[in-house]
Amino acid sequence: MRRVLIVALVVLGSSPVVPVTAQTFSPQVPGPMAPTTAAGGQTTGTAVIRGIVTLADVGTPVRRVQVRATASDGQDNQVALTDEQGRYEITGLVGGRYNLTATRSGFATVVYGQRRPGDRGTPLEIAPGTTTEKISFAMPRGGVIAGHITDEFGEPLAEAMVQVLRNGFTTAGRRLMPMGRSDTTDDQGAFRIYGLSPGEYVVSATVRNGTFMTMPGGRPAPDTGQGYAPTYYPGTPAMSDAQRLTVAPGQELTGIAFGMTPTRVARISGRVIGGPPGDVEGFLMVEPEERNMMSMMPGGPIRPDGSFDVNGVAPGRYVLRVQPRGPRDADALIGIATVTVAGADLTNVVITLQRPATISGRFEFEGGPPAGVPLSRFQVFANPVDAYASRMFMTGPNRTSDDGGFVIRGASGPVLLRAGGAQGWYLKSVQYGGDDVTDAPIAMQPGTDVSGVRIVMSQATTTLSGSVRDDRGNAVVDAVVLVFPSDDAQWTPMSRFIRSARPDTGGKYEIKGLPPHASYRIVAVTSLEDGQLYDPELLSNVRDRADRLSLAEAETKTVDVRLRP
Repeated sequence: MRRVLIVALVVLGSSPVVPVTAQTFSPQVPGPMAPTTAAGGQTTGTAVIRGIVTLADVGTPVRRVQVRATASDGQDNQVALTDEQGRYEITGLVGGRYNLTATRSGFATVVYGQRRPGDRGTPLEIAPGTTTEKISFAMPRGGVIAGHITDEFGEPLAEAMVQVLRNGFTTAGRRLMPMGRSDTTDDQGAFRIYGLSPGEYVVSATVRNGTFMTMPGGRPAPDTGQGYAPTYYPGTPAMSDAQRLTVAPGQELTGIAFGMTPTRVARISGRVIGGPPGDVEGFLMVEPEERNMMSMMPGGPIRPDGSFDVNGVAPGRYVLRVQPRGPRDADALIGIATVTVAGADLTNVVITLQRPATISGRFEFEGGPPAGVPLSRFQVFANPVDAYASRMFMTGPNRTSDDGGFVIRGASGPVLLRAGGAQGWYLKSVQYGGDDVTDAPIAMQPGTDVSGVRIVMSQATTTLSGSVRDDRGNAVVDAVVLVFPSDDAQWTPMSRFIRSARPDTGGKYEIKGLPPHASYRIVAVTSLEDGQLYDPELLSNVRDRADRLSLAEAETKTVDVRLRP
């Protein structure tokens, strides 16, 4: 039996932290301790980070906090749990620049050096063979939004999915996005969403409208034609009219009550074709096309003959996706269609199964392949240009063989190819059909085959570093260095020519791997929200006060940046 592609989603967030000063001590060893190679080919180091996690408001220790150290180049990732005294110790670090994050359920996630929600924190420069002490976190309890959901008659509404949304930056600009926190109302219509970082939120509620209910024999439950539209506090179906709620650290906002908006709901029926005769059994996902909504997804079973019926679909535009029974495999078939529901039933909807798109090619290395590194460690990724629009469509297996050949299955829409896998190697170019497509999206649709792609990796990378100073010449830690091209035509989502970095605890920043370019701009700003570095409005506002610089291939350049008011 051939399978269709299964999809998944992970939503992440971040929160503030107040760190103490880092102190580094050299252990008593005969000489520098070099990293070693453990079984499986992974590098293990000799550096150590220690610290303590306490409760932000009272200073008491917090146990079972997960503290993670991630190298800036992505080549090292170690984690530890705090003990009863809130102490942790992360060992086996190779050395370099690390970002530290502390997480525990019920608390706001904190990042070392973070001064405000959304900041990426301050990296730590860790030398091999050293022990860095007193890297401590003051961890605030997460905020809470709690309340009740009712129907149009004021009666408690059970089984409503409630979630919070927050402004953020996507490839489509600033918009409300789900924060990964949700709850389902109980029999009294009550909900409670916890672990929220400080900030402004919008509360939304959706219901299943009976779409998951089936009669014996797999037939859908009778459709009453009535249901509920997605509703936002204080009780409006329009997201633009939603009221913002401000949550302070550890604050509980209770009494957030509103009623759902009744609406005419529709039935979608049709057939899935193109699979093995009499063997198309699975499930039909009905996903809102609205990028801001990650609501309770309606859906229904697909019978062996390919027919389906889905009840209770509120007005809106939806993407229909076929999901099989059983595990995903490399030959997964893809079934997708887009429909608009305006209250009336939709019948005779046909979804044709097709084989997934594939991208194949091989890695090439300037100066020869890396010594002692299996080529299978290198990976190439098909990144959707509009990642949020493609949030529910994940690529299939991404495999690189021992000879450097690779295959990606399941890419959808315009994608940019990016690669990595070994320290010191950077993507130089992507070649396809005699053209350089490193920064040109490749359009992928089901059934499309793109072959002969050359991923060129190089060690001749650029390095840009320096310090951030204020008007008095003092080192600045609470800032972000932003580098971007002068030409606004290159201000595109996920542009390789746009990078940012936080200064470390000594006010030093470092950016590796910027493409050679004759006209960059560099500026220090007080903060950036996640994704904001690609915002054309921001880049336009800071361009005139940014300094100019150029980078040649393999050039190492030092540029000090002054943080201006």
